[in-house]
Amino acid sequence: MPAPGSSSLSNKDVAQLVKEAKAGKARRVYLFAGESFDTRTAAQALIDELVPESKRAFNLETYDGRTTPILTVLDSLRTPGFFAGSKVIWVREAPLFMSGDKRGDLTEALFADWDAGREAQAAEKMLTLVALAGWAQTQLDEASWASASDARIREVFGKVVEAEQRQVLEAVRTAAKVRDLRVTEYHDESAALLAFLESEAASSAVLLFTSSTVDGRKKLVKRIQELGSYVSLAVERERSGALARQSVDDLIRRFAQERGKRVEAAAHEQIVRRAGADAANLANELEKLCLYVGDAAQIGEDDVVASFRDLAESWIFDFTRTLSQGQAGAALALLRGLFAQGEPPLRLLALIARELRMLLVARDCLGESLRGSWTPRVPFAQFRDRLLPSLSDEEREAFAGAHPFAIYLALQNAARASVRGLQRALLDLHEIDVALKSTRADPQLRLEAFVLTLCAAFRGK
Repeated sequence: MPAPGSSSLSNKDVAQLVKEAKAGKARRVYLFAGESFDTRTAAQALIDELVPESKRAFNLETYDGRTTPILTVLDSLRTPGFFAGSKVIWVREAPLFMSGDKRGDLTEALFADWDAGREAQAAEKMLTLVALAGWAQTQLDEASWASASDARIREVFGKVVEAEQRQVLEAVRTAAKVRDLRVTEYHDESAALLAFLESEAASSAVLLFTSSTVDGRKKLVKRIQELGSYVSLAVERERSGALARQSVDDLIRRFAQERGKRVEAAAHEQIVRRAGADAANLANELEKLCLYVGDAAQIGEDDVVASFRDLAESWIFDFTRTLSQGQAGAALALLRGLFAQGEPPLRLLALIARELRMLLVARDCLGESLRGSWTPRVPFAQFRDRLLPSLSDEEREAFAGAHPFAIYLALQNAARASVRGLQRALLDLHEIDVALKSTRADPQLRLEAFVLTLCAAFRGK
């Protein structure tokens, strides 16, 4: 029988909840919030204690909250389990815990899913966002993400997205159509769920929610804290959205300890540099790294370089710096390393084009708002505190929400490049894109030729 209780716990306390469940003191309702691989692990640990595997066919029901109305879940909760013992209803990614100002976070998770090859998950997130915006299926079918106004894009995705990302959104919509995934009418069903939880009807079953995005300010979340447990497994992040150093350190140590590996200091630093903003992707790369070293007890820097994908895209800053300095050898080495890691050519094209556009915006800033005030010797702190606020609204909008340090690096690189060279480079990239999509052109050879031509142009600017 679930026991009452109230708490807002950290990820270190999941074991205590599992221990309570094992002692017959499970709570009426749980909400696990955070990265999917963490919430899934926590949910499975709880289920393992509450529902023996032999009874799960009848005493465990799992729903996708993005497509299942909460009333269906409540009807199931009112129905006793077939076997004696606890019945668990697990609802994943219910949108009723998310507020409108969290749509940007869900949009970033959509792009991360697509980049990692999780097309179905990306499509489901798009449908959630479209439903939250109040759209019907016909509106989604008729919309053109490529030509939609920024206001229309913000209405659905909570932020402005770049041209390359709009192309991704078109592909995600196609993926949803191919899978016959459709927009479901969204209603805020918080009141119905609250009324059920306030009653005694839920006392014979355990309701378990897992969600990647939760607004802790919502009344429903606070009430779940009081009636059961709200467990925040969210990782700490920098202001840029990247995983905080401590979060990355903790995840590296956890993987190494669980798999009996020791990570050399230099290897650890390489992983931190490549960690990026998506904890699930980082966990996948750590798993691949452990498989790569096999039975070896130690993970070295060469192992990371050879098998660990650069999730932070930190290479793009080094790559554009070497381009703008005309360092063809260094740029070619970076490019070949990316191909060796299996980076998709079209993704490389998109990222390079995005960075070149950012350099063009930076060149405009150097000739307008920052004229006479910028030098490459300006420290980042001074740039952030004194120069960045001087950018116009149009210039800020053109940087599309880039982190201040990324803007700082773009300005440093742009100061060494010519506007004409950057414009020509974008045209060259467009021609390469067409060639790769319409012919059997070798992607690596075409991009290496692009690097050599551009470096020569920058040297002779």
